[in-house]
Amino acid sequence: MGRIKASKDFFFISAMNPEELSGTHRLSEALKDRIKIWIKLTYPDKATELEIIRINLPEHFIIEESELELIYSIINETRKNKIDIEVPASIRAGIAIAKLLARRRSLEKEGKIKEKTSTYEYLSEITRHVLLGSMKPKPGTKVENIIESIIHKTLGA
Repeated sequence: MGRIKASKDFFFISAMNPEELSGTHRLSEALKDRIKIWIKLTYPDKATELEIIRINLPEHFIIEESELELIYSIINETRKNKIDIEVPASIRAGIAIAKLLARRRSLEKEGKIKEKTSTYEYLSEITRHVLLGSMKPKPGTKVENIIESIIHKTLGA
């Protein structure tokens, strides 16, 4: 094979997904031995996460701050439930919920959706669909029951 000569200023940085995600594999002991610094990343703080959700919405999609707070509380609830949930919802689930809610609001304003649905009703509906594929329950736990519990706790629905 040979060696590649790197610049004297070269510094290797990498990232890795958790092992429990599909498509990931454990690192070999030889590779682990060569990586000298390990930093475990956690979820960003609430303000940062809300900003990430906000900037991932298309420009013409607008949702209220109170709706963003509800979305955050839904996603955060999956992270707090360590009894029933093996892999909680990621920030991508929050972005998906926000996009669906904002799209609904946009269609209502354009008059393409006639019936008005309360924020709580619609958030409950889309939360069921998004969380179903965004988190992994622990064995023997029904994901639908967890979702209903989260909806009841965060939205009161």
